[in-house]
Amino acid sequence: MDHAPEELPEIERSLDVPATPDRLWEMIVDGDLAEEWMGVRVDPKVGGAVTVPGRDVLGTVEEVVAGESITWSWREVDGEPSQVTIELVPIGEETKVSIVERLLEYRIAEFPPIFLGQAA
Repeated sequence: MDHAPEELPEIERSLDVPATPDRLWEMIVDGDLAEEWMGVRVDPKVGGAVTVPGRDVLGTVEEVVAGESITWSWREVDGEPSQVTIELVPIGEETKVSIVERLLEYRIAEFPPIFLGQAA
């Protein structure tokens, strides 16, 4: 019998910012500006690192649509993993910034046994 997966919690926030999407994108992906504005540093390419200066955070960029959106997954070493998506939508002279963070299911994969003859 199949059961629908339990929906995991998420937080969504949005605000209209009096700036262009290009300016806001720069603030998201430029290391110093991102750290000042959001408290994180993002390497804006798939597989790029997401770090929080002064904290033990593991993070990886999953998707980038330059100038429009970025998605990463992250967690503190002893914390729950989550996924963050930031989306920029121009609205006249402003830009709507939407940020969604959703908790991710955390699984530890089982590793098959390694025999001495197979070890590298």
